[in-house]
Amino acid sequence: MVRRIKPVSRILKAEARVRTSERTVRPPEPRLPLPGEVTIPAVDVYETGGEFILEMELPGVSEKDVKVLLFASRLEVSGFKRELGTHHGSRYMRLEREFGAFRRDVVVPGTIDPDRACAALENGVLTIVLKKPPRKRRDVEIKNRRSGG
Repeated sequence: MVRRIKPVSRILKAEARVRTSERTVRPPEPRLPLPGEVTIPAVDVYETGGEFILEMELPGVSEKDVKVLLFASRLEVSGFKRELGTHHGSRYMRLEREFGAFRRDVVVPGTIDPDRACAALENGVLTIVLKKPPRKRRDVEIKNRRSGG
């Protein structure tokens, strides 16, 4: 009995194994969001003695296109980054800047006074200052508790 070898099928199987291993080894390439996808801007949160401060990167976004909502335990920043008009007669060789809708929810790390919150957009950075409520001091009366009489 003569056994026939199918070299083509062995090569195809080997190539499939190589492709599979390449997919698991290589990290995925970064990609730009597709039209309609929401981007998530980077944010830093830090605390001082009397306030929490959030700084969010929003380059190229105007104040009128940003909405800040403050809830009991979280902050929601959403908006839209408008696309710049193309120059007449030009064509892009590379287009990496992101345009479109953005949204970011941030958990408020402690108790705040929502009436004293303020926000400012300057040089592409949205700064939100959340004031902590003043600490209330209360004297506790000490009573003598006698049992049975």
